[in-house]
Amino acid sequence: MTDCQTRYPLLLIHGLNCRDDWIFSYWGRTADILRAHGARVFLSGQDAWGGIPGNAEALLRRSEEILKETGSEKLNFLAHSKGGLEARYLISTLGFASKTASLTTICTPHRGSRAAAEWLGREQACKLAGRGLESFWRARGDQDPNFLLALAALTPESMERFNRENPDSTLVYYQSWGARLDKAGWDIMDRLQLWLTKADAPTDGLVSPESAVWGRWRGTLEGISHQDGVGGRRRRRPGFDAGKFYVRLVRELADMGF
Repeated sequence: MTDCQTRYPLLLIHGLNCRDDWIFSYWGRTADILRAHGARVFLSGQDAWGGIPGNAEALLRRSEEILKETGSEKLNFLAHSKGGLEARYLISTLGFASKTASLTTICTPHRGSRAAAEWLGREQACKLAGRGLESFWRARGDQDPNFLLALAALTPESMERFNRENPDSTLVYYQSWGARLDKAGWDIMDRLQLWLTKADAPTDGLVSPESAVWGRWRGTLEGISHQDGVGGRRRRRPGFDAGKFYVRLVRELADMGF
């Protein structure tokens, strides 16, 4: 099949607490499904707990490699969670706009996540978790993991400054999706959603749909958690198929000439 054969290659950009070379795939079967539909798909390879600027520099190197390998002039970015902010930094601050066709963000906290603020408020627990996660991911390839720095960049206050410093480019097509859990179950994301709703309205477990809005707003995936949206979860949500969702999304990009 060739219905997802876009003009420009696709780079899938992951979010926090995972690496593309980790044994558990962040994107599940999404990349393989898109390739089966004719798409040229690449993975990003940045740190699991790197800061936005450092990870954006890694994205710059990866993007240049892909352009050279494929002979393409531009890339389409499909980014989840914090990966969307790193893509925006790459486009705006690192000057990659002329080589970017589109940026699609999924559950990205463009206006911050109160989950990050809540965790940072628990200083001792945060430091303890940070030391453990930094050690874990450094042993698995992270070059410069920094738990507190990465988390602090995601607060609403930090994102206000980030948005001022990283305005959109008129050369790039921006679109976004959010997600929202509609009831509490026993999954960790369900538990987070129940806790955070007290401070941040309904969320996907980490990010509210309102925070995920950027560029052309495509809507909210109802009943979907933060991780369900990338297809990396092993538990299926009734009524949502991540593979079909991304095939439709990429098919649209192809129809638009991207």
